[in-house]
Amino acid sequence: MERVEEYLEAIYDIQEVEKRVAKTSDLAKKLKIRPSSVTEMLVKLSNKGYIEYQPYYGATLTTKGEEIAKKIKKYYRIFTIFFRDFLGIEEQEAKKLSCELEHHVNDEIVEKVCELISNNCNVCESCSFKTKRLLDVKYGKFKVVASPRSVESIGILPDKILEVKNDCIFVDGEEYKISEKVKSKILVEKVGEVDESKEE
Repeated sequence: MERVEEYLEAIYDIQEVEKRVAKTSDLAKKLKIRPSSVTEMLVKLSNKGYIEYQPYYGATLTTKGEEIAKKIKKYYRIFTIFFRDFLGIEEQEAKKLSCELEHHVNDEIVEKVCELISNNCNVCESCSFKTKRLLDVKYGKFKVVASPRSVESIGILPDKILEVKNDCIFVDGEEYKISEKVKSKILVEKVGEVDESKEE
């Protein structure tokens, strides 16, 4: 399926960016494949209903093919944000990893990643996740969504309820000071409707 998705992505890019039909020569150059191999694959994709293909003219995506291409492009953008912004990996390497990973994940995995990056992501028009970095909240009770192992020793782990009062974090009634760097790696979601602007 990975090879199929690569073809659909390439055709989508030509359609959307260059606003024209994808020709065999275009795809051969883009995918670094012999034209004869491209022609063979286009026939297969056409038979499966992913594209409309006419020899010597070119290929366009069907609705079915476009849906798959859009999904893979979305996965790529989500993982790029995850690697670059959440993990702090250099952009070129983040893009390379995302390109490799986009073909090997399912919706469930992508949803989990979306939850991690939802505070810093604009891939989707709307997002159902309300996750924030612990660094960005000032007051209230929050449930931990994800956290590094370095804070497990003080009781901060997924599903744990924390109380935040400005720069102080309370875990089971105990007060802790946590560095901004570590706070930026702890993701939480609000418990109840607490006014975060409230100050003691």
